[in-house]
Amino acid sequence: MKIKKFWRESTVNKILVVILGLWIALAIIFAFYDLAISKALYNASSQVAGTIQAFGEIPGILFGLFAFFTLGTNLEFNGKRYKKTFFICELAISIFLMYYILNLVLTYLNINFKYVSLSGVPVFLGITLLSLFGFYLFKTKLGNFQKRNYLFAKVGAMTFVISAFIVEVLKVLWGRVRFRDLQQGFSNFTAWYLPQGITGGHSFPSGHAYLAWILIPLFLLAVNKRNIWKWIVLGLTLAYGIFISIERIIAGAHYASDVLFSAGIVTITFLVIYKRYFLKDANSPTGKFKIARKGN
Repeated sequence: MKIKKFWRESTVNKILVVILGLWIALAIIFAFYDLAISKALYNASSQVAGTIQAFGEIPGILFGLFAFFTLGTNLEFNGKRYKKTFFICELAISIFLMYYILNLVLTYLNINFKYVSLSGVPVFLGITLLSLFGFYLFKTKLGNFQKRNYLFAKVGAMTFVISAFIVEVLKVLWGRVRFRDLQQGFSNFTAWYLPQGITGGHSFPSGHAYLAWILIPLFLLAVNKRNIWKWIVLGLTLAYGIFISIERIIAGAHYASDVLFSAGIVTITFLVIYKRYFLKDANSPTGKFKIARKGN
């Protein structure tokens, strides 16, 4: 009875049930065929997979920066101290994400840069100033855009942080060895449902797949536009998530279950937050008043 009531409650609930059902079904299938799928798809010489290995995380990281810049200091707090604390946290996250992009580029170019050094100080200052400029730009020149897309930013930023936390914690605790790092004869292969503890293996779940599926909230930017644009954006982000997930299996960096769980973590987290904040606040007179009042 509870499941029927949950199903009838809203369209989002129906999507949640369908995704959970599909996730469970694929998780059971991959428990038996993970190794076989990787054997069939693995291609160590794939240039596409190599490029994605180097730069595939960047679109997801840029999404995170975009969401945090859009959110900016637009949230209302009871006191200035909480507002400042929140902004400092946003600034720290944005600086970290910019550092991450820089590190990806330097790694690809085989440049060994020491961040904790005298030469690292101007880099840190430059990234900090760039981050501050980003918040300033969105707060002033793009202020109307920021206020208009406040709910997108709120849902996107929360989905980004919560999904990242879950994925990174599981990576450390699961200790699954990547397919390309398996011993001869695949003797140290483990199924996804058997956590190995802290072993240094970081296959389960996939960080690249998480940063591909994290683009899903972008369709919220087109919610108030013609319906066709909303579905185009959603379709493109889903296609991108599937493409990156398959390429990570081809690269031997992950198994099918690794990318499945990343996709599931992001989509379910997004749907729960979307229902809790976007739908509720967008349809709430109080929510509309708060956003409109900020524009006065």
